[in-house]
Amino acid sequence: MLKLRSIRIVLVSLFGLALLMVMPPTFGSVKAEDNRTQAENVVNSSSDSVGQAMTSKRTANATMGCSYRTHVQNVGWQSFVSDGIISGTEGQGLRLEGIEVKLENVSGDVGIEYATHVQNVGWQNYVNNGAMSGTYGQSLRLEAIKIRLTGADAENYDVYYQVHAENFGWLDWAKNDASAGTEGFGLRLEAIKIMVVSKGDPAPGATVRPFVTTNIQMTYQTHVQNIGWEGWKQNGELSGTTGQNLRLEAIEIKNDNSESNVGLKYQTHVQNYGWQGWKEDGEMSGTSNQSLRLEGIQIQLTGANAELFDVYYEAYVEGFGWMPWVMNGESAGTEGLALRLEGIRILVQLKGSTAPKNSENTLGFMAQLVNKNHSVPADYVPGDLVWVNLPSTRDTQLRADATQHLIQLFNGASAQGLTLYCCSGYRSYATQTTLYQSNVEMYGVAGAELVSARPGMSEHQLGLAMDVTSATVDFDLVENFGATAEGQFIRDHAHEYGFIVRYPQGKTNITGYAYEPWHLRYLGVPVATTIHNSGKTMEEFYGIY
Repeated sequence: MLKLRSIRIVLVSLFGLALLMVMPPTFGSVKAEDNRTQAENVVNSSSDSVGQAMTSKRTANATMGCSYRTHVQNVGWQSFVSDGIISGTEGQGLRLEGIEVKLENVSGDVGIEYATHVQNVGWQNYVNNGAMSGTYGQSLRLEAIKIRLTGADAENYDVYYQVHAENFGWLDWAKNDASAGTEGFGLRLEAIKIMVVSKGDPAPGATVRPFVTTNIQMTYQTHVQNIGWEGWKQNGELSGTTGQNLRLEAIEIKNDNSESNVGLKYQTHVQNYGWQGWKEDGEMSGTSNQSLRLEGIQIQLTGANAELFDVYYEAYVEGFGWMPWVMNGESAGTEGLALRLEGIRILVQLKGSTAPKNSENTLGFMAQLVNKNHSVPADYVPGDLVWVNLPSTRDTQLRADATQHLIQLFNGASAQGLTLYCCSGYRSYATQTTLYQSNVEMYGVAGAELVSARPGMSEHQLGLAMDVTSATVDFDLVENFGATAEGQFIRDHAHEYGFIVRYPQGKTNITGYAYEPWHLRYLGVPVATTIHNSGKTMEEFYGIY
């Protein structure tokens, strides 16, 4: 029995072993699969980490920037720097001569191009993507630069740049093709910073004054009686008219170069209104369709670079003609005299430049200045001479308007019990030649120069001057006429009738002539009154000597 049990156990064991051998290895397969899954998970996890790292790297690279280097006097090419780092030098007086700029980590369709303003060359053509702009080996300074982005995706970014300019130091930041530096001053760039930022990001600093130029394109136009708006004028050109008795009614003034950072404001004195409020940059000052004259004007510069310039303007005024240039907010024209502006010139100059020369009035104009430096042609004869029908020591002529006012002057003196006499009015060139030569023979050249005009340099040839005298001084032309009642009347009241004492006491160093209390010059009541009240000679008043 025991033996059979043993045999039975052996058979069962053998059967179980055979069964195990033919069964699929399910358990071992699961374990191996688990191992593979774990390995794959490790690989996948590693791949995810690499992917995340690459994604992070791509994200970092998405911030596009630029690098740049400059060629510096005595140094040569510096190393590339980027993103707002200074390239060049400060405080060493070394010029930039060339520059290369390129983008880094470019994302999308974006390029960069730039142009420089070079000494003796001006603005060069644009170059791009790392090419050199400027020069090297020629000792030519960079003076200004413009940088801009190109391509379909450029609209997603802004490029800012800031330069260090000789005498100015660091100017403000420029942006997107605006000029940075100086133009017209002959000043070197010494250093630069450049940054590319996403569109709409804040500027790296102030942006008010990135560029300074002498190219102020001041233009102006006037609305003229019977004509309307004239075309735009510039650089001291006449706007309006002269000698046609046409009033200015309005004016517009603007600077066409917005990069100059110079603006302006202006106001006009208008008939029946007085001073209007200030207007700016192309706005109309004055009136239209109201037939009202402009009588005065004031102009001032505004903006970040205004302090570097002066604005000059001169007005052609009824009766006065061209008045002296004024500047920087001073009044040109008149106020309270009811006189029209007829023409104007405007000029902007670098501060410290020579002031423009005052304009002379044309031949035959009532306020024409004649003296030792400003003469009359030998053949000039006024076209409206008339014989003067007044008490006289000799027959004499004067221009018609002057004659009428001289009659009023004599009547005014007569009303005070004084009798004046005409002595000498219009003289031709030939008559003045004879008179001057006679004085040379009597007093010598130096003496004659004090008491007599050379031919062509006498106001008498204009037909606007009259020598007057009285019985008190035996009808002579002498200095003590000024102390007589008649002379004092002339001194105190001649301007009320349109005359001035042309060669007053104490002004010989200006007029070139000795005191002549008898010599009257007709200018018209407004002009004569204004000059008399100013205490100036014609030379001083008009600024022409």
